[in-house]
Amino acid sequence: MNYLWEVMVSARIQGISEGCIAFRKAKRYSPYMEVSCPCLNQAYVETGGYTEVEVNPYYRFFDIFKELYHPQMTEYGQLRESLTNLIFHQLAESDAVSGMTKEEYYKKLLYHDFSSHLFGEIMMEEMKLFDREEREIILSGLLRQYQTGSSFDIFKDMMEELIPDNIVYRNNDNFEEIMVFIGQKQEKKIEDKMDFLIQMFVDIPYHVELYYEYHFGIIGIEGTMEIEEIALC
Repeated sequence: MNYLWEVMVSARIQGISEGCIAFRKAKRYSPYMEVSCPCLNQAYVETGGYTEVEVNPYYRFFDIFKELYHPQMTEYGQLRESLTNLIFHQLAESDAVSGMTKEEYYKKLLYHDFSSHLFGEIMMEEMKLFDREEREIILSGLLRQYQTGSSFDIFKDMMEELIPDNIVYRNNDNFEEIMVFIGQKQEKKIEDKMDFLIQMFVDIPYHVELYYEYHFGIIGIEGTMEIEEIALC
């Protein structure tokens, strides 16, 4: 980590609250690096309570800190440390969002709506079952859905990227019936994940049938017609 934004992004990925990070002026630092980590190639924020991150205030922000840490300035040390922490938090937050695309900004607002329970408390609890990268996939899918409308293809894409070992079918005899085979045991966590995806990505007229662990039998497909390994429709 060489820059402030890398610290903030790494903290978010690791689930570390920004309030647990304290920025301090490094006692020793390289003039070529903004963040002074214990290890030169460190790519994560050390966890464990309150985390101090040492920074070189002159690397990019000389105009801001040149008077605050003037060699003749020896008083109010604790106040200057607090101001340094506060200023660097503001700078780091600006850094972290300065490279955001319009899509990333919309996804942030959309996730804020989930956190505010605008989709309901149950939906937020089920959203928490997915890790950070999976949530990014979900938010991208929802934005695509808002732009193009709900579609069977978007639901299939979400299933492919978020649920391992699944096959999605559409019933030829009943166009509004979707059948989903999930090659794992039926447990509450996977049930809640599927409930979330169905609620978010399947239109109201459609009906979804779920089959866990055992595939339903398809005449002519030998792999689905094994004795004691068939889910009957």
